[in-house]
Amino acid sequence: MTVKQFFKSTAFKSLAVLIVIVLVAGALLAVFNDLLYVSDEERLARSLAKIYGTEVTAEEIELSEEERTYNNGTVDAVYYVQDDGNYLFQTTGKGGYSNGTVTLWTIITCTGSREENDLMLTGIEKVVYDSNSGQTLMGNFGESFYALFANQDELVAGGKDFTANENMTGDLNNIVAGASMTSTAICNAVNTALACFRTVFMGGEA
Repeated sequence: MTVKQFFKSTAFKSLAVLIVIVLVAGALLAVFNDLLYVSDEERLARSLAKIYGTEVTAEEIELSEEERTYNNGTVDAVYYVQDDGNYLFQTTGKGGYSNGTVTLWTIITCTGSREENDLMLTGIEKVVYDSNSGQTLMGNFGESFYALFANQDELVAGGKDFTANENMTGDLNNIVAGASMTSTAICNAVNTALACFRTVFMGGEA
Protein backbone atom coordinates (compact mmCIF):
# COMPACT_ATOMS: atom_id res chain seq x y z
CA MET A 1 0.00 0.00 0.00
CA THR A 2 1.34 3.41 -0.96
CA VAL A 3 1.36 6.39 1.37
CA LYS A 4 -1.40 8.00 -0.68
CA GLN A 5 -3.52 4.89 -0.42
CA PHE A 6 -2.95 4.71 3.32
CA PHE A 7 -4.24 8.25 3.87
CA LYS A 8 -7.36 7.32 1.90
CA SER A 9 -7.90 4.05 3.75
CA THR A 10 -10.60 3.32 6.36
CA ALA A 11 -7.93 2.54 8.95
CA PHE A 12 -6.43 6.02 8.67
CA LYS A 13 -9.83 7.69 8.81
CA SER A 14 -10.67 5.73 11.97
CA LEU A 15 -7.33 6.67 13.51
CA ALA A 16 -7.88 10.32 12.64
CA VAL A 17 -11.32 10.29 14.28
CA LEU A 18 -9.88 8.73 17.44
CA ILE A 19 -7.13 11.35 17.59
CA VAL A 20 -9.67 14.16 17.24
CA ILE A 21 -11.84 12.64 19.99
CA VAL A 22 -8.84 12.37 22.33
CA LEU A 23 -7.79 15.97 21.67
CA VAL A 24 -11.30 17.35 22.18
CA ALA A 25 -11.84 15.27 25.33
CA GLY A 26 -8.51 16.43 26.73
CA ALA A 27 -9.34 20.06 26.04
CA LEU A 28 -12.77 19.75 27.66
CA LEU A 29 -11.28 18.00 30.70
CA ALA A 30 -8.74 20.80 31.14
CA VAL A 31 -11.50 23.42 30.92
CA PHE A 32 -13.74 21.65 33.45
CA ASN A 33 -10.82 21.07 35.82
CA ASP A 34 -10.22 24.82 35.88
CA LEU A 35 -13.92 25.60 36.31
CA LEU A 36 -14.53 23.03 39.07
CA TYR A 37 -11.21 23.32 40.92
CA VAL A 38 -11.60 24.15 44.61
CA SER A 39 -8.52 25.40 46.42
CA ASP A 40 -7.69 24.41 50.00
CA GLU A 41 -8.53 27.96 51.08
CA GLU A 42 -11.96 27.84 49.44
CA ARG A 43 -12.64 24.38 50.90
CA LEU A 44 -11.79 25.70 54.39
CA ALA A 45 -13.96 28.78 53.88
CA ARG A 46 -16.90 26.57 52.94
CA SER A 47 -16.37 24.38 56.00
CA LEU A 48 -16.19 27.42 58.29
CA ALA A 49 -19.34 28.89 56.79
CA LYS A 50 -21.14 25.59 57.32
CA ILE A 51 -20.04 25.43 60.96
CA TYR A 52 -20.60 29.07 61.90
CA GLY A 53 -23.45 29.87 59.54
CA THR A 54 -21.55 32.88 58.24
CA GLU A 55 -18.11 33.80 56.92
CA VAL A 56 -15.38 33.99 59.54
CA THR A 57 -11.65 34.54 59.49
CA ALA A 58 -9.48 31.74 60.87
CA GLU A 59 -5.75 31.18 61.17
CA GLU A 60 -4.39 27.64 61.14
CA ILE A 61 -2.08 26.71 64.00
CA GLU A 62 0.76 24.34 63.24
CA LEU A 63 1.19 21.37 65.56
CA SER A 64 3.91 18.75 65.80
CA GLU A 65 3.13 15.09 65.22
CA GLU A 66 3.34 14.48 68.95
CA GLU A 67 0.89 17.31 69.65
CA ARG A 68 -1.56 15.82 67.14
CA THR A 69 -1.55 12.25 68.46
CA TYR A 70 -3.60 11.00 71.44
CA ASN A 71 -4.65 7.61 72.75
CA ASN A 72 -8.15 7.70 71.31
CA GLY A 73 -7.85 10.09 68.39
CA THR A 74 -5.83 12.51 66.30
CA VAL A 75 -5.96 16.23 65.66
CA ASP A 76 -6.29 16.80 61.92
CA ALA A 77 -6.25 20.60 62.09
CA VAL A 78 -6.78 23.45 64.54
CA TYR A 79 -7.64 27.08 63.83
CA TYR A 80 -7.76 30.27 65.84
CA VAL A 81 -11.00 32.03 64.88
CA GLN A 82 -10.33 35.76 64.94
CA ASP A 83 -14.00 36.73 64.96
CA ASP A 84 -14.75 35.29 68.41
CA GLY A 85 -11.34 34.40 69.86
CA ASN A 86 -12.23 30.70 70.12
CA TYR A 87 -10.47 27.64 68.71
CA LEU A 88 -11.84 25.29 66.07
CA PHE A 89 -10.58 21.71 66.06
CA GLN A 90 -10.97 19.07 63.37
CA THR A 91 -10.37 15.74 65.07
CA THR A 92 -10.79 12.06 64.28
CA GLY A 93 -11.95 9.74 67.03
CA LYS A 94 -10.97 6.07 67.11
CA GLY A 95 -12.85 3.10 68.54
CA GLY A 96 -15.80 3.06 66.17
CA TYR A 97 -17.62 0.06 64.77
CA SER A 98 -15.19 -2.43 63.18
CA ASN A 99 -12.24 -0.22 64.16
CA GLY A 100 -13.71 2.67 62.18
CA THR A 101 -13.38 6.37 62.93
CA VAL A 102 -15.49 9.53 63.04
CA THR A 103 -14.22 13.01 62.18
CA LEU A 104 -15.80 16.10 63.77
CA TRP A 105 -15.40 19.85 64.05
CA THR A 106 -15.42 21.15 67.65
CA ILE A 107 -15.50 24.81 68.67
CA ILE A 108 -13.82 25.24 72.05
CA THR A 109 -14.60 28.45 73.91
CA CYS A 110 -12.06 30.14 76.13
CA THR A 111 -10.95 33.26 77.93
CA GLY A 112 -7.51 34.86 77.99
CA SER A 113 -4.83 34.29 75.37
CA ARG A 114 -1.81 32.12 74.64
CA GLU A 115 0.37 35.22 74.38
CA GLU A 116 -0.48 36.27 77.94
CA ASN A 117 -0.25 32.67 79.18
CA ASP A 118 -3.67 32.93 80.80
CA LEU A 119 -5.76 30.88 78.36
CA MET A 120 -8.61 29.05 80.06
CA LEU A 121 -11.10 26.58 78.63
CA THR A 122 -14.70 27.59 79.34
CA GLY A 123 -16.63 24.99 77.35
CA ILE A 124 -17.76 23.79 73.94
CA GLU A 125 -19.84 26.01 71.70
CA LYS A 126 -20.67 23.55 68.95
CA VAL A 127 -19.85 20.11 67.53
CA VAL A 128 -20.43 19.44 63.83
CA TYR A 129 -20.16 16.11 62.02
CA ASP A 130 -17.62 15.97 59.18
CA SER A 131 -17.12 12.39 57.97
CA ASN A 132 -16.59 8.78 59.02
CA SER A 133 -14.83 5.59 58.07
CA GLY A 134 -16.73 2.31 58.24
CA GLN A 135 -19.71 3.54 60.31
CA THR A 136 -23.18 2.47 59.13
CA LEU A 137 -25.59 4.16 61.56
CA MET A 138 -24.63 7.82 61.29
CA GLY A 139 -28.23 8.71 60.47
CA ASN A 140 -29.14 7.83 64.08
CA PHE A 141 -27.10 10.74 65.41
CA GLY A 142 -29.32 13.81 65.36
CA GLU A 143 -28.89 17.41 66.45
CA SER A 144 -29.78 16.63 70.07
CA PHE A 145 -26.89 14.18 70.31
CA TYR A 146 -24.29 16.73 69.17
CA ALA A 147 -25.96 19.50 71.19
CA LEU A 148 -25.23 17.63 74.43
CA PHE A 149 -21.51 18.32 73.97
CA ALA A 150 -22.26 22.04 74.09
CA ASN A 151 -24.49 21.85 77.16
CA GLN A 152 -21.95 20.71 79.73
CA ASP A 153 -19.63 23.70 79.96
CA GLU A 154 -19.14 23.58 83.74
CA LEU A 155 -18.03 19.94 83.73
CA VAL A 156 -15.90 20.37 80.60
CA ALA A 157 -14.22 23.46 82.04
CA GLY A 158 -13.54 21.42 85.18
CA GLY A 159 -11.48 18.89 83.25
CA LYS A 160 -14.02 16.16 82.60
CA ASP A 161 -14.33 14.08 79.42
CA PHE A 162 -17.25 12.50 77.62
CA THR A 163 -18.04 8.78 77.69
CA ALA A 164 -20.29 6.43 75.71
CA ASN A 165 -21.15 3.49 77.91
CA GLU A 166 -24.46 1.63 77.77
CA ASN A 167 -24.06 0.62 81.42
CA MET A 168 -23.56 4.15 82.69
CA THR A 169 -25.64 7.28 83.16
CA GLY A 170 -24.56 10.83 83.79
CA ASP A 171 -24.31 14.25 82.24
CA LEU A 172 -21.22 13.37 80.19
CA ASN A 173 -22.36 9.93 79.04
CA ASN A 174 -23.43 10.50 75.42
CA ILE A 175 -24.59 7.40 73.58
CA VAL A 176 -27.09 6.31 70.94
CA ALA A 177 -28.68 2.93 71.68
CA GLY A 178 -27.56 0.30 69.21
CA ALA A 179 -24.62 2.37 68.06
CA SER A 180 -22.39 2.31 71.11
CA MET A 181 -19.11 1.94 69.23
CA THR A 182 -19.86 4.79 66.86
CA SER A 183 -20.88 6.85 69.89
CA THR A 184 -17.50 6.03 71.41
CA ALA A 185 -15.65 7.24 68.31
CA ILE A 186 -17.63 10.48 68.35
CA CYS A 187 -16.91 11.05 72.04
CA ASN A 188 -13.26 10.27 71.43
CA ALA A 189 -13.12 12.89 68.68
CA VAL A 190 -14.48 15.54 71.06
CA ASN A 191 -12.22 14.36 73.89
CA THR A 192 -9.21 14.57 71.58
CA ALA A 193 -9.97 18.23 70.90
CA LEU A 194 -10.27 18.85 74.64
CA ALA A 195 -7.04 16.97 75.39
CA CYS A 196 -5.11 18.95 72.80
CA PHE A 197 -6.43 22.26 74.10
CA ARG A 198 -5.68 21.37 77.71
CA THR A 199 -2.16 20.10 77.07
CA VAL A 200 -0.83 22.05 74.10
CA PHE A 201 -2.65 25.35 74.54
CA MET A 202 -3.04 25.52 78.33
CA GLY A 203 0.16 23.66 79.20
CA GLY A 204 -1.51 20.99 81.33
CA GLU A 205 -0.93 17.26 81.46
CA ALA A 206 -2.58 14.70 79.20
